[in-house]
Amino acid sequence: MTSTANSYIKNKKADILRLIIVVSTVFTVTSFSAGATALFTLPPDQKAHRHADTFSMGFPTLKPDAVYTFTAIKAAGLLGVSGDIKYNEKYKAGQLMELTPGGPPGSKQIAAPWQKWYVRFYETVDQKKYYTILNVFSGQLLSCDTANNASAPSGKEGIRPVQTRVSSKPYDAQLWRFVFDPGSKTFVIYNKKSGEMLAAKNKTVQSKAIVTLIGNGENKKTACAAWTLQELPAVPYRDDAVVGFFERSKPFLGSVAFDQGNSIPLSWGPNKGKVLWVTQDAWDGQQLKTNGMFDCKDFFRYRNSMILQPSIRDWVPTHTFNIEKVDSRQHKPKQICDVLPTAEYSWPAAGIEIGRYVYVQCSEGDGLGPPKSQSLYQLTENDGLNWQVKRLTPKGMTTEHKINYSAGMVKSPDGFVYVFGFKGTGYGYSLDLHVARFKPSLPMQWTFWNKSNWQVTPEADSKARIASGKATVSVAYLNGKYILMTMDQGFVCDSARSIYLATSSSPTGPFTPLKKVYTINEYLYGKYARYYTPVIHPEFNNGHRELLLTYCLNFSGCGVPDCKDGYLDPYFYRIKGIRIPYDMIGL
Repeated sequence: MTSTANSYIKNKKADILRLIIVVSTVFTVTSFSAGATALFTLPPDQKAHRHADTFSMGFPTLKPDAVYTFTAIKAAGLLGVSGDIKYNEKYKAGQLMELTPGGPPGSKQIAAPWQKWYVRFYETVDQKKYYTILNVFSGQLLSCDTANNASAPSGKEGIRPVQTRVSSKPYDAQLWRFVFDPGSKTFVIYNKKSGEMLAAKNKTVQSKAIVTLIGNGENKKTACAAWTLQELPAVPYRDDAVVGFFERSKPFLGSVAFDQGNSIPLSWGPNKGKVLWVTQDAWDGQQLKTNGMFDCKDFFRYRNSMILQPSIRDWVPTHTFNIEKVDSRQHKPKQICDVLPTAEYSWPAAGIEIGRYVYVQCSEGDGLGPPKSQSLYQLTENDGLNWQVKRLTPKGMTTEHKINYSAGMVKSPDGFVYVFGFKGTGYGYSLDLHVARFKPSLPMQWTFWNKSNWQVTPEADSKARIASGKATVSVAYLNGKYILMTMDQGFVCDSARSIYLATSSSPTGPFTPLKKVYTINEYLYGKYARYYTPVIHPEFNNGHRELLLTYCLNFSGCGVPDCKDGYLDPYFYRIKGIRIPYDMIGL
């Protein structure tokens, strides 16, 4: 064979080899066995194009918004957030990362929520793509922010990465770049602020490998900085921006700790784009002690209140203040709904805006039983925080004692406002869902569904129910579907502590079977924390096709004192937010 022929064959073999490299490396990001032998290496002139976001070279592409687990190859474990779950430590900002031993990379490892991460594209700078890495359990971001890292200063082990709170705009310490190494089929992950690599060292702390940042510069290679990514289906996660919004810790903020938490999007005049939040029993910022706690001998200041969020995307607590009632007869201007002389409480809940008016359902009664009466409050908006308030008493609704119409209020495309109520059954473990309606122009004229027709009086019999639920319930509307949210009984210390969703194309049902979407993992000093007041917030579109749900804690746990060292911790009387992917429930 001539030298020309040999040269031709060698060139063809090289072309074929390059084709194999490209074809064989186009795959979904997944895990590979540790210590895999490099099958292919990049030609020298292509080493500058190793980024995982360079799809044209045939390397794995990170999706712009997906869930992954991170496995350290050398230390053989899953990246997660450290801390004692029974003391809510995994929710705290500044928590260190840990590496928990798992199965071999590529195996069917069962990852805990604190070992799952949303990787989301944020920006491109100098042709380099940067992502945030958000923990599913805490909702906080992986960061090298040493300002929140006092417990782990930089030293011979390097800077220890931590989780930090979500803000309106991620900063450089919360941004990461993924570079793919085709030789080992692993990723190296660089922090934008420090330029260092995320690594897991075999040296252990309490039998767990140390997660740290090492090196500086792309040419420095080390096996402990090699990671594989396993893509998982989209999952629900804690929304830390929402949780942080309700951590109102300044004395001048008015209502700083409360339960309930219905939201009413506004569109009238100067209030367009704002959101009115409805609370029930509320503590005032003036009651906060210097340590940010409440005195155990103190009590909440108002039986209800409302706060006005300046924008649907503004989650800064200090930007949101109470509206106040003009001419408060009970000399509590921040308490919007008066407590009747014959009642102990006045608890507003679901509401809507019609023109310049906001209408809010309110339950009035004693103790924790069914309401003695119900009312419809009419609030007149203006461009400030002082609003006119009027109590209305629609016939049929006001005198209804069995059905509490606090579950939801929907302004439907069909021209009616639907109001959802519940009647407790099964000793607090189950309920029947009912529905009433009125025309927006006639808020005093309600009719009630009896399973076949609309009538002028409520029908509380189970035959008139449109659905069944667990212990508590909320109803809202989005994308042509009525959404039902219900939760397990949160006050009796049962191990069932889940949130369920169902949908219907009609306000009168039928609804799909309940689907479990989330498990509440909140503890009070090592014991189950009590929880309640589910609410759906369809107006808060975060651009990721996710539904915002909230629930509240209630200062008490199962078999543990409410107070500690003479103080009540406001954390346990504040709203918590979670996000549910639309696709989980067919939205």
